[in-house]
Amino acid sequence: MKKPLVASIINFCSNEARFLPACIEQCRVFSSQIIIPVCDHFFDGAPENRLLLNKIYASYPDCEFVEYPFAPHKIPSKVFKRIAPEHFWHSASRALGFQFVRDEIACVLFLDADEVAEGNRFSHWLEESDCREHAVLKLSNYWYFREPRFRADQWEDSIIFARKDALKLSAILHVEERNAIYDHLPHPKKRQVVGSDGQPLFHHFSWVRTKEEMIQKIEKWGHRDDRDWKGLVEKEFSEPFKGKDFIHGYSFTECALPFEISMNKMTFEPEANVEGKVHRLRAEDLPHLLGLRGCLQCLASSLFRGFLAAFRFFFRG
Repeated sequence: MKKPLVASIINFCSNEARFLPACIEQCRVFSSQIIIPVCDHFFDGAPENRLLLNKIYASYPDCEFVEYPFAPHKIPSKVFKRIAPEHFWHSASRALGFQFVRDEIACVLFLDADEVAEGNRFSHWLEESDCREHAVLKLSNYWYFREPRFRADQWEDSIIFARKDALKLSAILHVEERNAIYDHLPHPKKRQVVGSDGQPLFHHFSWVRTKEEMIQKIEKWGHRDDRDWKGLVEKEFSEPFKGKDFIHGYSFTECALPFEISMNKMTFEPEANVEGKVHRLRAEDLPHLLGLRGCLQCLASSLFRGFLAAFRFFFRG
């Protein structure tokens, strides 16, 4: 079976720099287009690492970077009443990246930079599976904690693979983020999809961090007020890994990876006289590219229909 043309959209910020080389290297195996949306600020308003971003752009001239400004003042307040800011900007990154998918692309893979495919196995799956018969699939992934050798025995399925013709901005730009893409797209669809050997095709390194990096992650996390995360991190790093994580309580097995994830400081090697292919968006571009006018019209229409239905129910008879 002929493989579909795939665009990989990789959500990225410089805090995930250690995972990006492996993520791009593996995506190159099966992707016809690699799009990496990145904001010029972190989502708490702190400026991004400009020097590092420029080095990364120049190091991967075969990728398309979509850099957009952190401009909450350009987003209608009604949007933030419907989508909390910590979810809005993650979803906005994917929605902006989606705007640059080429016409000939058949399927879109939505990844975060810390989610790394096994490129050859995924390429084989594209050839042998019935993936194009589904509007959307959630792909199984391994999950790691503290170091890239500690793999949870429990699988997750955070990665989304969807037919481009089934995707709509309203599903991408949603408070439930990638879960909404799966929930809102029509059948046929399937969860926990694995490779032909029955094993996950992706590796998720969300909590593979040094102590300092993990504290930085929880300070910017949307769930930062849910628990005493800093205390949990301090306790975790006060002793060797005990085989349970403090997020889910998974059990772990020590393993070897099919690619390298370094815990050392990342260095990038820009190609001479190359900036990289960067689409630099303006603040005034965001409402149009994100389809916010249409989203607000749909919301207003939905509220009006709800009011009308309540009015008819109250005054019937």
